[in-house]
Amino acid sequence: MFSRWLRFLVVAPVVLFVFGAVMLSCGGGGGSSTANPSPGFSLASMTIADGAPPSPTFSATSTSSKTPKPTVTPTVTPRPAATSTTLSSSGPNAVPTGGTVAFNVIGTFVKKGSKPRYHDITAGPLTLWTSSDNSVLQAPPSGPQGGIYTTGDAGCVCILASSSGVSSQYVGVGVYEDVGTCPLCDPTPAAMPTPKGALAPAASGTPAPSARSAGVLMWTFDPGAELRGRIATGANGSIYFITRDGVLHGLNSAGKETMRRDADGSSPGLLPDGTVVAMSSKSELAAIGPDGATLWRVEIGASAGPLAATDRAIYASAGADLVSVSTSGSLNWRVSVGPVTTAATTPDGVVVGTSRGAVTALASDGAVVWMFTPDGGFSGSVAYADDVVYAGSAGGVVYAIDLRTGNPIWHVNSAHAVTTGPAVAPSGTIFAGSDMIYGISPDGQLRWKDPTLKPGEAGLFALGSDSVFDAATENVGAVLTGDGEYVWTSRSFGKITTAASSPSGMLYVGTSTGRIFAVR
Repeated sequence: MFSRWLRFLVVAPVVLFVFGAVMLSCGGGGGSSTANPSPGFSLASMTIADGAPPSPTFSATSTSSKTPKPTVTPTVTPRPAATSTTLSSSGPNAVPTGGTVAFNVIGTFVKKGSKPRYHDITAGPLTLWTSSDNSVLQAPPSGPQGGIYTTGDAGCVCILASSSGVSSQYVGVGVYEDVGTCPLCDPTPAAMPTPKGALAPAASGTPAPSARSAGVLMWTFDPGAELRGRIATGANGSIYFITRDGVLHGLNSAGKETMRRDADGSSPGLLPDGTVVAMSSKSELAAIGPDGATLWRVEIGASAGPLAATDRAIYASAGADLVSVSTSGSLNWRVSVGPVTTAATTPDGVVVGTSRGAVTALASDGAVVWMFTPDGGFSGSVAYADDVVYAGSAGGVVYAIDLRTGNPIWHVNSAHAVTTGPAVAPSGTIFAGSDMIYGISPDGQLRWKDPTLKPGEAGLFALGSDSVFDAATENVGAVLTGDGEYVWTSRSFGKITTAASSPSGMLYVGTSTGRIFAVR
């Protein structure tokens, strides 16, 4: 009798373990698997299969003779691998121009000392697809045979897949006609170049401030309510924002919520020392420490919250007044300039723009240095770089204005009112949007203009080095270089309402549902 119970106690756990492993490898009982692996697991490899459903035994088929078998690297921070799927212009796998390619992506997730687990991540909620091909803007929708990707021009469509913050190498999901003309899709990492305008593989560690976004999804966060206004970013990768349910949220660089407390207004501000400033009531500005405790409060009048902040002052619009508050919580001054919509700090003060009004520069003591009224009135936003103020106008002009005198240095005409930007990249390239996107050199020369992706209401956001994020119409997000080339485009976000970038090179995208995407 004892030996029978002993056999039961030994065999039963083994059977349950094997059953659980089979269920995980199949994605669960009868349902599709998810892109959210167990905590602590990292993506080790990816394999593309041409329209063939994933197999629990990981037997994927491909038309490429170079397709390697997936390998598992037993480390918590593995470097992912991917295959290149090629399809010829003739024969049973022919793909005509404008045709579609069905495919599946299977990810191998491993943890040190653990058995690898396979997940179909083709259409998972944590899988972000981007494309370096400007003619391919649509992310692959889910289908009975996996993802469906529409081909664009002759050649190949090279994409980058990422899940749980780890990206694949370049993957070719469709090659028709010139099969051998896709250097990005070479499955051999050592032979893979990184041409200008192409998606770059994810780099380990923290990139330099000059690094540009490669379109790799690092994490997402859902606060449960839509964002009210802008996202404030810190030097350490932390972000702060206010949602429509009146909650101020703080997240660290890994996307973990570190602060949640009541707040008013639409947008918070962030001081260099990490102190958060936001409206604690309709008319009271408050400073908040990292632990969420209130450090001080000051009455400033009805306001949407801070517009800009430095290590010396916080600037906010209250009715028709611009208000300056010291970082210790005392009111510095109040000047009537009209309803301010945008502001940019300068070495000795601030420059602001009022809707259909003037651009005004003020010194740190509140003295008005100059006022400049653009053609048709101010429109868009103001930006500052290297003693030059950049502003747009309702009359369709982008201006460069001397910070010291208020005199225009140069101007560039657009066909319609400037609605987004100017935004200035660290390299000096100026981006502005009206009927299309305009790229302007620091000396006022129009470098290029592109009507492909018209900026939407959310606007343009300068990134590191020489690039900009375009929150375009039709729910498209895109990163462009100073030469006007597309780094990547994606529809994976949904409707974009705001965006921001951090000094570490991270791009934060806020959507109408409240969800925030962190993209490297």
